[in-house]
Amino acid sequence: MSVVFSSHHRLQFLFVAMACLCVLLGGPSYAAGADSLTIAGQTYDEPGVSGTGWAWTDADHLQLNGYADEAIGAEGDLVVTLVGQNVVDEAQAEDADMCTRRP
Repeated sequence: MSVVFSSHHRLQFLFVAMACLCVLLGGPSYAAGADSLTIAGQTYDEPGVSGTGWAWTDADHLQLNGYADEAIGAEGDLVVTLVGQNVVDEAQAEDADMCTRRP
């Protein structure tokens, strides 16, 4: 017994096969940003906060502009934009995930 599929049915089958493959492989991966930010010894759970020389504008973006204080850490992905000179005091870093960089 042979089965003949129309062009339309072949496309439907291909679409279903691709959808199953995406599910099996975990689907597309998107960076969700940081769930929390620890900066200058203080932890913040939501973006939209700022301090002297820094601003956490949204979940995946931190801007440093003249920051000169303690270590910075984040739970999740975070893009850091550096403007001007910034100094992070690595002596205060207790966690291996903390970003500690001097210019």
